[in-house]
Amino acid sequence: MDNEAHPFDLIADQQSMATKIPVTAAPDQRLPRYLQIRDELMRRICARAWTEGQALPAEDKLAAEFAVSLGTMRKAMTVLVDDGMVERIHGKGTFITRAFERISMLRFIGYSLASQNEIPDSATLKMQVRLATAQARKKLALPADDKLLYLHRTRSAKGEVLLSEHIYLPYKKFSKLEAYLRKNSPAMLYPAYDAVCGVLISRAADVLTVCPLPAAETRLFKLAKNTLGVRIERLMLEHSGQAIEWRISYVTTERFQYAVETR
Repeated sequence: MDNEAHPFDLIADQQSMATKIPVTAAPDQRLPRYLQIRDELMRRICARAWTEGQALPAEDKLAAEFAVSLGTMRKAMTVLVDDGMVERIHGKGTFITRAFERISMLRFIGYSLASQNEIPDSATLKMQVRLATAQARKKLALPADDKLLYLHRTRSAKGEVLLSEHIYLPYKKFSKLEAYLRKNSPAMLYPAYDAVCGVLISRAADVLTVCPLPAAETRLFKLAKNTLGVRIERLMLEHSGQAIEWRISYVTTERFQYAVETR
């Protein structure tokens, strides 16, 4: 892994939404009715019938549209909730999941900021288009000759690096992100994936390991060689289930935190 830092001059700018992701195929008529409805609602979500954070129509209205019982519609919506595509908020309705809020890497950082609305500063230290390695091809299910967009980003506060991230993206899907990041330094990448590249993220699979930090990371964190840290390997999936991002992040044990509620 090449961790040499070459800072980019990032200038504030805005770009509008680019291409849309392909819609899924029509529901399989052999499936139970609630799964056919799930697939049709998934197709509409991928076709941007609703945006992230937007409420879906009430379940009784959807049941009437699909000419099914309310129980069948609720069963279909439950599968979408379990898939991480929508979330139910008691007393308010069912909403397209703001996955980028739920799975932000900042949840692994323990750091007290002056305001709850404050977030650490972001910087892109390196950006490079390269051929995919064998490991990256396997993680992202890419052909041998496909290219990657590689990013090395940091999150900092008051001059202290809190998180170091190495991000691998299929270049065919994210070619427009390269130009965007030369002019912008977004606080979060996932909304930019949507707005710039038309890629909707759905869920993340994380593997956390305590290990000695790589030499490049110890220099960034200003620590001694072989200091232990937490390695976070993430595979990001879009709504179709396709892997669209492979990310390896590092945080010091001092700054690491992880909270989970089990019911």
